[in-house]
Amino acid sequence: MPPKSYKGITFTGSTFPDSPYKTVLVKLNTTITNEYLPALKLAFPAGPKGLQLLLTAMTHQEGFTKATRSYKNNNPGNIGNTDSGANNKLPTLKAGILLQAKYVNDIIAGKNKNYPMGKPVVIPEFFSNEIAKNPQYGLNPNLPGYKFTFTGQLDQFVKIYSTGARATNSYLNIIVSYFKANGLTITPASTLQDIIRMN
Repeated sequence: MPPKSYKGITFTGSTFPDSPYKTVLVKLNTTITNEYLPALKLAFPAGPKGLQLLLTAMTHQEGFTKATRSYKNNNPGNIGNTDSGANNKLPTLKAGILLQAKYVNDIIAGKNKNYPMGKPVVIPEFFSNEIAKNPQYGLNPNLPGYKFTFTGQLDQFVKIYSTGARATNSYLNIIVSYFKANGLTITPASTLQDIIRMN
C-alpha cells in the first residue's frame, strides 16, 4: 500500500497520530562511536548526560558518516547546511558539537525565531521534493501541517527541525529509545529544558 498523503491536513497539537510510539534499537555507526563520541567528551567532559544523549541521537539521525557533507564540514547537526547546497564549515568536530549545543540552548533561551518559546507555531502542509525524489524514505511527499504553542516539547522541536518527522514518529522513537538504552526516561512531551539537564 502506498504511504498516505496528508495533502490538505493540518493537525492541532504536535502529535503525529498515525503511527504508535515504540522502542527501537539504536545502533550507532563506527564514525559516531570512534570520532563523534570522543569529541563530545572533549566538548562536555562533565556532562550533562541528557545534553550529550540528545546531541548524539540527533547526529545519528542526521546520518553522520565519512561520506556525508556533515562529516566533511565538521557539522554533525547539519546546522546551516541547506537543501540548496550551502555548507557551514567548522574548523574541528568539537566546534561542530559546540554549535549543536548552542543551537539547542538558543532555542531554550528564545533566541531562535524558528522556535518562538511560548508563542503559536503554524507549520503549513508541505510538498517535499526531497521525499518525492527518495522513495526509499517510505513517505508520501505530501506532509501534514501542525498548529501548536511552542513550549520546548521534544515532539514540537522535532516537527520543526526535521521535515520527515511530520509524517512519522521514527525520529522521536530514536531519541526516546536512545535515552532509555542509556538509563534515562523521557517522553515526546518532555521539554528540551528538562532533557539537557538530566544526569
